[in-house]
Amino acid sequence: MSKSGTKAKAERMTTLLNLVRLGAVRSYATISTKALGASLELSQQAASLRLAELEGAGLVERARSGRGLAVRLTDSGLDAVEAFLADANANLERGKNELTFRGALFTGLNEGRYYVSLKGYAANFVKALGFEPFPGTLNLRLTTEAMIEQRRRLDLMKGIEVPGFSDGKRSYGPVKCFRARIAGKHAAAILAIERTHYDSSVLEVISPVNLRRSLGLKDGDECSVTAFLGEGWARRR
Repeated sequence: MSKSGTKAKAERMTTLLNLVRLGAVRSYATISTKALGASLELSQQAASLRLAELEGAGLVERARSGRGLAVRLTDSGLDAVEAFLADANANLERGKNELTFRGALFTGLNEGRYYVSLKGYAANFVKALGFEPFPGTLNLRLTTEAMIEQRRRLDLMKGIEVPGFSDGKRSYGPVKCFRARIAGKHAAAILAIERTHYDSSVLEVISPVNLRRSLGLKDGDECSVTAFLGEGWARRR
């Protein structure tokens, strides 16, 4: 859909929602085009034109009511509003359980590669996440404060704990992870490690595959990662 088409669709839905608020659902409601225009921040003339467009699209019906105007949504108009609200509710529910990050790929310090490659973690990753990570992390530099603040939120959340281990010489602590999906394709996990050289502007991602190769990524490329805070990841596998 073109930008102008998207704008027209949004304007149409905004008007339908205002008509619902004014009571023009299944029964006719007397509508003042002046009041409708005020609610839409339009002139009275522009509001009248908007109603005419909706009528032409088969979304509303108009009739005279004394000296005023009576309007009601048609079945098609009601269907359009119900579909919009259902989609909005679904997005709101999904937003409660997901955080989407965007950042630019960069080559890290190989710290993640070292820890992920340790044999003591391998079985624990499989048990906790359902996969053995490719030896290495994909590092994304978050460039906006909104993305960085989202990363800070992960530190305050419970997440999934991958147990630590001891090799007899040194003890390695647990690792907190969040199930994720990268670029809408690959199962992954975001690491939320307490002791790391990186600050909250960096997102460290692990996956069972070589993400750089699978996605054709190189340093500087932008990539998106969605963290699932509930059970969403399992449903998307």
